[in-house]
Amino acid sequence: MNLLLGHAEDPCCAGVFARLEARGRPVRIVAAPLAPPAKLTWRLDAAGLASSLHPDAPDTAITGVLVRDTGWLEPDGWDAADHAYMQAELRAVILAWLAGLACPVINRPDAALWYRPGAPLLAWRGLLLRSGLPLPEVVVTSDPAEARAFRRRLAADGVPGAVYTPLAEAAGYLLADDEAWERLATLQVRAPVCLTEPHGAATLACIVGNAVIWDRALPPEAVALEPALSRFAAAAHLAFVEIALAPVRRGLAVVLVDPLPRLEHFALPARDRIIDALVALLSPERAVTPAALGVLS
Repeated sequence: MNLLLGHAEDPCCAGVFARLEARGRPVRIVAAPLAPPAKLTWRLDAAGLASSLHPDAPDTAITGVLVRDTGWLEPDGWDAADHAYMQAELRAVILAWLAGLACPVINRPDAALWYRPGAPLLAWRGLLLRSGLPLPEVVVTSDPAEARAFRRRLAADGVPGAVYTPLAEAAGYLLADDEAWERLATLQVRAPVCLTEPHGAATLACIVGNAVIWDRALPPEAVALEPALSRFAAAAHLAFVEIALAPVRRGLAVVLVDPLPRLEHFALPARDRIIDALVALLSPERAVTPAALGVLS
């Protein structure tokens, strides 16, 4: 049986569910993994790690898991601090359960991704560089003079501004005029800032297992990056990841990493290939008898 941790409204979950069901594979969408009668049993001994969560779905019967969501604790009736604590504890339970599964898990999360969704590109920078992927020029500084020097370098190459990105967020803000740079200098008195060169229109790639699936026809320099993209996904332990590449001053560069790919970002032909690749990872081609099909809430 395959489990899809997520929601039926998610195009990825819905597409994988439909494809597996059409092939006679037992599959469930699990919207709330810890809803009753769930009970975590977790054992670590000399034989290794084992876990169990659902009495009606023993872990030995699970052939694959796709992680799209971890469930949500409704905040009604909770103090804000207590709710944040309990949400973190619930995620820890799911993390422990997934760590004990012997079947393929896409994407089996680590703690850093689990508790820090939406990490900025800066958080992936070291791993991207070690994988051989080009990146935009970045300056992290609390010195206004260093920020102005970066601005001059960009201007010398015909780039009129830079992008400011908070160190803890992925959203960026274009610094296009003197007033914006003056506000940035005021901010630097209190904290360092991250500045990146702007980029052009992005092209999307989705890595699923060993497959690199592009959203559209690409220039040769993009195709040449496929081995490095695969190395990055393997090093990050992500069997399913969305990466955006875009032109910068020195050529094509990675400008976004999303460990929770969104099918709606891709055109229909690419969506079909992504779903086929996910199904191949979850359930290798073989005939089975349909079993428990449905949605758990």
